[in-house]
Parts: sequence; structure tokens; C-alpha cells
Amino acid sequence: MSGPSPLTTFTNMLVRFFEDLKDTFPEEREIKMALETIQNARKINPRLILDMFNEHVSTPLRDAIQNEDDAYIIQYAKTKVSVQFNEILPAIAIFDKHWAGLSDSNRISIWKYLKVLIILGDKARSVRV
Repeated sequence: MSGPSPLTTFTNMLVRFFEDLKDTFPEEREIKMALETIQNARKINPRLILDMFNEHVSTPLRDAIQNEDDAYIIQYAKTKVSVQFNEILPAIAIFDKHWAGLSDSNRISIWKYLKVLIILGDKARSVRV
């Protein structure tokens, strides 16, 4: 018996990430709205979520995430969020809005989530269903 598909594993982890962000930043309405949208999209079209993550996080920020280059991500967030909105960007906007005030444990947790999401996203993209 096999476990969940790589796409399901990715979307479940992304939902958990946004749930943790919502709990950490309850004042951020965009995170709550993004979580609800991702939860709904997970049921209807999970590949759309994967594609969005790849386009807005994995591809442009892979090296910065691997190197934990918060300055690069903060600059990216300022530029990107000012010109467009999608369900993934509230997670990146945290770097611009809250990074300076986060505890080391919260920062470590965010880096771990992003690194794991990139790996899971790569795996899900490599398995065409």
C-alpha cells in the first residue's frame, strides 16, 4: 500500500505552513484569506497551487532560501507584493513585514518549511499524474 501522492504531500505541507503563519500572525488578514483559498484549491486543483508556488517562490527564490538570504527575500517581497497579489505571496511578505521582530525559533521554522516545500514541490512536479 502506498502513501499519499507527492502532490498531496506538498499541498498538505503548504496548508500546514499557512496554518502556522495564521497562528503566529493572527492580525494578518491576507494570510487567513490565502489559507482559505489554498485549502479550497487543494480540493479542486492542487496542481494550480504547485504551479503558483513554483512560479513565485521555488524558481525565483530557491538559492536565497537554501542560503537563508533574508535580505534578498525581503527585497523580492517588497518588489513582488507591490505589483501583484496571489495566494502564495503573503508568506513571502512576512519577510518584509515581520522578519526583524521574529524570534530565532520562528525564523528557523520558516526556513525549514520553505526548504521542505521546495523539495516536495520538485518531487511533485517530477511525477506527472
